[in-house]
Amino acid sequence: MKFGHFDDKNREYVITSPRTPYPWINYLGTQGFFSLISNTAGGYSFYKDARLRRITRYRYNNVPIDMGGRYFYIKDGDTVWNPGWSPVKTELDSYECR
Repeated sequence: MKFGHFDDKNREYVITSPRTPYPWINYLGTQGFFSLISNTAGGYSFYKDARLRRITRYRYNNVPIDMGGRYFYIKDGDTVWNPGWSPVKTELDSYECR
């Protein structure tokens, strides 16, 4: 199954399906604050030490499940969906994570 493609112009991989076999993680951070964010908006944040100073909850042994517990829901008529796709997993017309 194809999950995306390389964008040579922007030098990045573009994920085009939220149904990846495992959460695909992006690492963001500064000198002290860090976040690990998956392609479906799961993940966690911490200050300096991921083991001792987590700001948001995340269990390391829960792979492949990737549910952080904080979500935005959008209701459009009878359809409910989430911008990060999870946890409702509504079928999407298109999906892109860069």
